[in-house]
Amino acid sequence: MIFVFSALSPEQWDNALNNLEKLMKPGGHILFRDYGRYDLAQVRFKKNRLLEDNFYVRGDGTRVYFFTEEELREIFTKKFIEKKIASDRRLLVNRKKQLKMYRIWLQAVFDVPK
Repeated sequence: MIFVFSALSPEQWDNALNNLEKLMKPGGHILFRDYGRYDLAQVRFKKNRLLEDNFYVRGDGTRVYFFTEEELREIFTKKFIEKKIASDRRLLVNRKKQLKMYRIWLQAVFDVPK
């Protein structure tokens, strides 16, 4: 699940988990990567783009949610077993424009119960 869950509204998360539970085989693994709270993308959003807490709409109409490790744990451990959750924090530098970009992504692995 690479940048998939953030496009869903929080009201859709339980349904998404139910669908995952139906699709995944016992003993399988869910690999997760998505936006972390206070990522540069979130910080740059204007107030008029806010739909709910930490949930925004982009100019093209797509939506994006910014997660914390704790939220991710709370969401996924309802159905799956946490193997690993980690924040990937990076400073990217555009040397030509002399621009520093602080990025935060969450990566996780969840196991499907046997």
